[in-house]
Amino acid sequence: MIGLLGGMLFISGYSSALGSVASVAAWLSGLALVSSVLFAHYIRPVSLGALAPPRPVMMAIYVASVIAEFALINVGSRALASADLLHLRPALIATVVGVHFIPFAWAFSEPMFYWLGGLVAALGVIGLTLGFVGVAHSPEAAAVTAGLTMQVIILLYARGRFARHTSVA
Repeated sequence: MIGLLGGMLFISGYSSALGSVASVAAWLSGLALVSSVLFAHYIRPVSLGALAPPRPVMMAIYVASVIAEFALINVGSRALASADLLHLRPALIATVVGVHFIPFAWAFSEPMFYWLGGLVAALGVIGLTLGFVGVAHSPEAAAVTAGLTMQVIILLYARGRFARHTSVA
């Protein structure tokens, strides 16, 4: 649920910079993805594989990743502001959010987080790069795309695409 909300925050926070048509399209797509995930998870659930209760080390990694995420966004935003590049902040946030998911894959033995984190971080880096060289609205476009990507990955997860199924021989 946090990832779905995060995706909608990217859409709501940055889609207006892309114009009204793109903003409406992003909102409709985001809401359709949220609805699809909720339907898939609660109305038509599938096996997601064996779930293990979180161990203390898992929770420590989770908490450390979230704290590091907020710290990196703060430090990065200050660095961008001091370099007069604050317009890159949406892409910075997408990059950091993506990176913060990657340790979850190891901590929770959940490979979906490699995809989630890797794709969102890559989109953020693309937005940072294009924004730095002057492509207008690329940081916002990267952030919105990252939000939609988060929702797509979560939908795939809810549909069991990342589940580890054991075969009986």
